[in-house]
Amino acid sequence: MKENADKYLDDLSRKVIGKSAIESPSFDFTKNVMSQIEPLQSSVSIRYVPLISKRMWLLLSVGIASLIGYIIFGSQNHEIRWLEHIKLESYINFINTDSLSAFNVSQTMCYIALLFAIMLAIQIPLLKHQLDKRFK
Repeated sequence: MKENADKYLDDLSRKVIGKSAIESPSFDFTKNVMSQIEPLQSSVSIRYVPLISKRMWLLLSVGIASLIGYIIFGSQNHEIRWLEHIKLESYINFINTDSLSAFNVSQTMCYIALLFAIMLAIQIPLLKHQLDKRFK
C-alpha cells in the first residue's frame, strides 16, 4: 500500500511540474533587489563620543598633578582657619567643645574634600546633558 501511495504522489508531482511553465526573473531583477538593499545599508550609525574629551582629561590630570605636587612639596606651616571667617561661633556655642577639640582635619583632607566637590559639580551637569541628548 505504501508503494502505491508513493507512486501516486510521484505521478501527481510529475503532472504538476510538467504543466507549470518555467519562470525566469526579469531582466533588471538584480538591479531591483540591490536598489532596495542599498537604503538599508546607509542607516545612521551611532558614533562613540566620550563624555569627557581628551583635552579635558589632560587639563584635569595636569591640575591634579599640580595639586598633589603642591601638597607634597609646598609649605607645611599652613593652619586652616577658614571656620573663623564664617563666624559660626554663635551657632555652635551649645556644642560641647571638649569632645571636638581632639578632632583635627588635615590640610590634605580639606583639599580632597574640595576636589571631590569640584568634580561632583562638574560631572552632574555633564551626565545630565548626556542623558538628555540620548533620550531626545
